This record gives sequence, structure tokens and C-alpha cells, in this order.
Amino acid sequence: MAPEPGRGAGFVAALVILVALGAAVSLTEFFVAPGYRQTAIRLISAVILLVALSRVRAIVLASVERRAAWGAGAIGEGSPDRHATDSRLARFRDEIRFSVRSQSYFEHLLWPRLVALARARGGSAETLEKPPGRRFGLGPSIDALARVIASLETRR
Repeated sequence: MAPEPGRGAGFVAALVILVALGAAVSLTEFFVAPGYRQTAIRLISAVILLVALSRVRAIVLASVERRAAWGAGAIGEGSPDRHATDSRLARFRDEIRFSVRSQSYFEHLLWPRLVALARARGGSAETLEKPPGRRFGLGPSIDALARVIASLETRR
């Protein structure tokens, strides 16, 4: 069984970081005044750690964003062409998502549109039941919005 291709590179990278840290500590011992050595060593260690972590972060992001070969990552998202051709559906989905996150967004943007839709279908806006918001400024739940939209669909 062959070893993983990135495993050797990771070991070499860790070894290089360790050698760089050792070299930095040695150089500060020789060239920095005794009163400032501890601060200089901490500063150099922080810089080396920052460089190492930025590389690790890039590797993790690249592995997380990598899509599966059979397109399993696109499930539920749809193809890019579909989003381009159906912008109204995407906008409506975004409005529902934002309304669930914010009661203010729901009250000022989505609810007036739902009331206008009810009036356009020949119904009365008073027959629509406005769903209550949730705690901490969250808008109504997805289920509550689904019931409102379902009641609009039954009015056809």
C-alpha cells in the first residue's frame, strides 16, 4: 500500500518549521541584548507560527472546498446555469432565508409583498395570518412561512 502523497510533505514542512525556530532562537542568543532576548524569541516564534498556521489554513480550505468527482457537492445547490435562468426563484429563496434570520426584514420587506400577493389574487389581506417572530429578533420559522405561502396557493 502506497503512502499518502501529502504526508511526506507535511513531515518535511514540520521539520523545516522546527529548524527555523531553532535557528531563530540561536541567532537571537548571539545578536540580541540579554534584556530583550525573551521578547525577541517570542516575537520570532509568533511570526513562524503565523506563517505555519496560514499554510495549514490554506490546505484545510482547499480540502473543504474540493468537490466530489461525481458532483455530490452540487446536490441542493443546482447547477450555475439553473441559477442564472431562474433568478426570481433564487431571489424568493433569499427573501425567505433573510426573513427567517431577521424579524425586521420580514416585517418591512417580505410581509408587505405577501399581503400584495394576497390582494392581487382577489383575497383580503386581513385573512392572512401574520406569523409571530421568534426570540432574539429572529423572524418567523420556515414552517410558519410555509403555512402562509400554502394559504396563498390555496386561494387560486
